[in-house]
Amino acid sequence: MRDGGNGPAATARYALAGGADGKRRLDVLARVHGEPTLDLLRAAGIRPGMRCLDVGCGGGHVSLEMARLVGRWGRVVGVDGDPEVVELAAADARAAGFENVELAVGDALALDVPSDFHLAYARFLLSHVAEPGRVLAGMARALEPGGVVAVEDVDFRGAFSHPPCRELAASLELYRAVVRERGGDADLGPRLPELLRDSGFEVLGVRVVQPAFLDGEGKLLPWLTLAKVSDAVVASGLATRAKVDRTLAGLLAFSERSDTLVAHVRTMQCWGRRIA
Repeated sequence: MRDGGNGPAATARYALAGGADGKRRLDVLARVHGEPTLDLLRAAGIRPGMRCLDVGCGGGHVSLEMARLVGRWGRVVGVDGDPEVVELAAADARAAGFENVELAVGDALALDVPSDFHLAYARFLLSHVAEPGRVLAGMARALEPGGVVAVEDVDFRGAFSHPPCRELAASLELYRAVVRERGGDADLGPRLPELLRDSGFEVLGVRVVQPAFLDGEGKLLPWLTLAKVSDAVVASGLATRAKVDRTLAGLLAFSERSDTLVAHVRTMQCWGRRIA
């Protein structure tokens, strides 16, 4: 899964395909995870007038939701390492008439932003970087003393289906393997409280979210995810193109059946306050 990019320094190691095709998957991801993310932002205390930073903003979906929540007197800055996705997100913001949001190309591992934000946020980013603490340290520096961080990330061990689907299990293992080969950790979610504490935050809360589907586009998200990492899987020698294609075909057929259930990977949410 992916929401935002790792920045120019890490783009070559990123497993998921980006660009316009990648943004279409991000649109589905945003619809699936939209309400849980809003719940997290509310728990973290977002309110009108705040200055917010969205690190690895991807398609800009959360940046625009933040912009709605902080209102005309607030400000949102979103940064991502994929220039094409950033431009598409900026076009969405312009079309929707937002004047309080700025979306820019930036490196999550070397944030170059003012240190005046009230809230910093990242979704599905830390699991893709070899040094998640380095990203969190940059987010801490971007916050005013007492500012709040809110992050959510994945634990791929938690996904399941009914009845059990061999292709879903295979797709999960391929994703975990290719992310691991590129320096990330697709099971990072439960580490979030520890990572926040180690980065100078007081942990305020943690919870688990796990959407499940009997039908609709949400049920297809595991198939979309494997499709977007398929080139990286083949390039890394983890599977042949033929094996990936067979897995995709079987997973799609399973997901399109009316008598099956697909539960997504667990998403861990954690928020904390910067210790001055």
